[in-house]
Formats: sequence, structure tokens, C-alpha cells
Amino acid sequence: MDPKDKTVLIVATSGPEAPERCTAPFFFAREAALKGARVSICFVLQSPLLLKKGFAETMYAKQGGHPLSQFIKAALRAGVELDVCDAALQMCNMTPDDLIEDVENLVGPSFLITKGLEANLVLSF
Repeated sequence: MDPKDKTVLIVATSGPEAPERCTAPFFFAREAALKGARVSICFVLQSPLLLKKGFAETMYAKQGGHPLSQFIKAALRAGVELDVCDAALQMCNMTPDDLIEDVENLVGPSFLITKGLEANLVLSF
């Protein structure tokens, strides 16, 4: 199977309350993108907090590890698209101005359903 013709949707749900889970969406997204798949991460629930300006530089999945910002940058360099649910953004008391500039789209609930039905692979973290 050639991954170049495939799409991968990753749904990020965890935020700062579970630091050990926060790097996984970016790590797996990068791997899929490097194999040639078209990859997007959709941020729902508490995960938009990970994309708050200045936050990722201070977040670590484990003590002595790399900051979350390194995982985000690696995913972006590989071509991963970042989409944020606008309802989740509001739930996190954030506005679009709070997000890093690399966020591609603010999306609604139908986006996640449509994109999930179209994707060849859906992962959730």
C-alpha cells in the first residue's frame, strides 16, 4: 500500500492535564507525513491549550525530555496541518488570537465527522 495516496486524521483530545499524552499526536502525524500521507490533526476538548502561544515551549511529556514545541515544529516541517475545533477553543476560554500562527483552520463539529469518514486512518490521543 502506497501511503502517498492516503489521508490520516489524528484527533487530539488531551491537554496540559495529561502531559505524557501530548506529544503523541505530533509524533505519529510526523511519521505518517514522512511516509507521504496527507495528515491533519484536529484539536478538540482540552487540546487547543497545547497550541496557545508560548505554552509548548514550557510543556514536557516527561522530565528531562524535549519540549512539546520540538514535536510541533517537526510535525509542521513534515507538512502536517493543524485544525482547531472552534467550540473547543471557546471551552478552553481562548480566542483565535491566542493560537500559534501555524494553525490552518478553525473548524466546527461537522468537519471532524466529514474528515473522519473520508480518511483512510483515524487515530485518537
